[in-house]
Amino acid sequence: MTKVAICLFLAADPLLPVRVLALIVLMAVVAAFIYVVRHLRTIERTISADGLVPDERGPRNNVVLIICAVPIVVTALLLFLLFKA
Repeated sequence: MTKVAICLFLAADPLLPVRVLALIVLMAVVAAFIYVVRHLRTIERTISADGLVPDERGPRNNVVLIICAVPIVVTALLLFLLFKA
């Protein structure tokens, strides 16, 4: 009886496996973004400790963060489209 219930649940929504996979991918992309932000902070601390801080460091970090945020936006949009379908 359990197999029948699972089959009926999966048959009710054919996009369910794709939606679950998209949620997992979104979480992985967010985790990678957090890892990059932490790594950038570690690099900044090392540079500051060594006295190698350039005059203009803000724009460089902002570009890196924007580039890393693009996959989050794309994945979120795809996930939105999957849930609207």
